[in-house]
Amino acid sequence: MKHLLGTCCLLIGISATAQWRFEGNATPTWEQVIERYARLDSMHAGARLTTIGSDDDGSLMHLFIIADGSGFSPDSIRAAGKRILWITNGIHPGEPDGIDASLLLAQALLESDQYMGMLTRTAVCIVPVYNISGAKRRSTTSRANQNGPAEYGFRGNARNLDLNRDFMKMDARNTWAMAEALREWDPDVYFETHVSNGADHQYVMELLTTQQDKLNGGLSAFMTDTMMPELHAWMERRGVLMGPYSETRGDTPEDGLYGFNDGARYSTGFNALFDRIGLLSETHMLKPYADRVNATFQLLLATLAVLDRHGPELQRRRSAAKRFTASMSELGMNWRMETTAWTAIPWKGFAAERATSEVTGLPRTRYLHDRPTDTEVPWNNTYRASLVKRKPRAYVVPAAWHEVIDRLRANGVPMHALMRDTMLLAEQDSIGDLSTVRSPYEGHYLHSGIGTTATRAMHQVVAGSWVVPMGHATDRYAMEALEPQGDDSFFAWGFFDSMLQQKEWFSDYVFEDIALGLLHERPELQAALDERRARDPAFAADAWAQLYFIYQRSAYFETSFRRYPVLRVTD
Repeated sequence: MKHLLGTCCLLIGISATAQWRFEGNATPTWEQVIERYARLDSMHAGARLTTIGSDDDGSLMHLFIIADGSGFSPDSIRAAGKRILWITNGIHPGEPDGIDASLLLAQALLESDQYMGMLTRTAVCIVPVYNISGAKRRSTTSRANQNGPAEYGFRGNARNLDLNRDFMKMDARNTWAMAEALREWDPDVYFETHVSNGADHQYVMELLTTQQDKLNGGLSAFMTDTMMPELHAWMERRGVLMGPYSETRGDTPEDGLYGFNDGARYSTGFNALFDRIGLLSETHMLKPYADRVNATFQLLLATLAVLDRHGPELQRRRSAAKRFTASMSELGMNWRMETTAWTAIPWKGFAAERATSEVTGLPRTRYLHDRPTDTEVPWNNTYRASLVKRKPRAYVVPAAWHEVIDRLRANGVPMHALMRDTMLLAEQDSIGDLSTVRSPYEGHYLHSGIGTTATRAMHQVVAGSWVVPMGHATDRYAMEALEPQGDDSFFAWGFFDSMLQQKEWFSDYVFEDIALGLLHERPELQAALDERRARDPAFAADAWAQLYFIYQRSAYFETSFRRYPVLRVTD
């Protein structure tokens, strides 16, 4: 065992004499990572390496489970009274710090008397490398702002998708595997490892959490009042500087910082929809690689310590949050920063100066590492829902929209198919104004600013349509997916774009006579046409536009145009 341990230590990049510290500036390939986890599996009865799906390039996606004698299924682990920590590495393979930190963590938990006690109340699930095809695309240049390691992977996967923008739309095979695994395991804390970009400062680690205002009350209080203070205290005791992950309001932190708005396309925002706390380790790009890996390792240990100490409380809070989700009457969506909620936080930065760029001849920012600062900066991490939607009794999704149905099913949303044609009193949205990006974003022409008008009527719903009843712990996800105005709804991502295209038109020389008849039959239509001509000279000069005005208000115009096909059953 001593010989094997020494070999494993050297492979992982730590010194055999070090007290669980990473050294060096190299990160292993995906094949080497899996080999090392396979070795740990073969050496320890409390660990198992399994697979949960595949990458878009066909490579198998692995899951390493450390359960310490409580079995290797979610049911057996829950039956043993344990909580589950889920760790995802390499979602951006150019940011490999967590890959090495998790290898170090797995070895420490399995082979160190100092740490193995942390498995008494918690099981750990590690995705060694999530974006495998990106990890295989190694280079030394794709991360121009990053200080090591010597070689690393690429952000996009085999389809050039950023997997941390894919959680709602699920374009990648990777995401399908992840969604189905998370549905099965339902971890209490979702932890993902990254490297930050942005302003320079003294912190080795930046902590990004699920946006606090989006969590159901009990979970939000636990995260902000219990978990975060203990994580910061752990890191401080170990001499690791950790600050908040933030965006800059101006050129430097002194101009103001604000918290990240993690919509449902991102891992933490997605997991919040299932009442899970999400944590992201964001090590600072300019710190030495070994320091970043060791900081990630310490934050993982800190998270385990919180679960060990407060696991039962977290379980109670999650149960209460799930009950709240199932019983809530409305959902806040499309979160926006509260612009009046600025406060101040301590900040360890560097003095900055504006100098003349030798490249452009224009002003540039330069941080002065020989002039560290210890000050306060403006801070805002308060978000409010800009849209509130009442929860219906159920949604109805026609069978034709199978891409939507498949995604709901993959995420565990309860639903059933209608066995016969049924008349239902339901609400349906008509799509009004919207904005669309000019070039593709993550493979889609994403919509925003979506206006809708709802009408209630009797609808003939055909057999095979899927009824999605509310009253379940998945309600937040289902509403975010199916309410068309949502920032990350399936409509916003373009799954219903075919409904935005008119299919039938008219020949003006034929429709002229029909239009004349309609104006004679319907004086109110003639009045509307006259009013539009009076206030819009361009319209009054456009014969085709006037015919189209009449056509849109006739029985000839297709009723399905811009009608969102998903119905809400409200009574």
